[in-house]
Amino acid sequence: MLKCTSSQWDFMPDPFGLVAIGELARRSGLASSALRYYERVGLLTPAARAGGRRHYNSPSTERVALIRLCQEAGFTLREIRALLATGNRRGRPWARLAEAKLRELDTRIAQAKRAKTMVRHVLACPHRTLFTCPNFRRVLKSYLDSRKCSRRAADEKVVRFRGRGRSG
Repeated sequence: MLKCTSSQWDFMPDPFGLVAIGELARRSGLASSALRYYERVGLLTPAARAGGRRHYNSPSTERVALIRLCQEAGFTLREIRALLATGNRRGRPWARLAEAKLRELDTRIAQAKRAKTMVRHVLACPHRTLFTCPNFRRVLKSYLDSRKCSRRAADEKVVRFRGRGRSG
């Protein structure tokens, strides 16, 4: 007679094609609590409950993988829910979300490139401190000036907004 341990039991296929929450967690590399959270935020729906445990249909494995891929691409769970809700990849809502994420990624890549350049300079800089390095001082001044411009523009928007609300 063959003995079946609990770990062996997890690998036995469900006759209805369902996957227990623990097995889906193992396959996806996520904690079961993360899968339950995905349910709460509307990304994942359990197919059934058996013995008090959640079970998912087989395509849920691919859905969780898609969620993870989207997260790695920088999408938030809210954005992923919107992407999944559109259903049709050619739909405008999906395209707008993807185009916005692409612009965001381009910005993050540019920031990372600037950071990498700065770190390389720090490693190669012959000056005793960064503050005595003319190259670093120039970059620092440029950064501070850009922050002032950003704050000034934000302040002007607030003033314009407040000005519209007043009637005389």
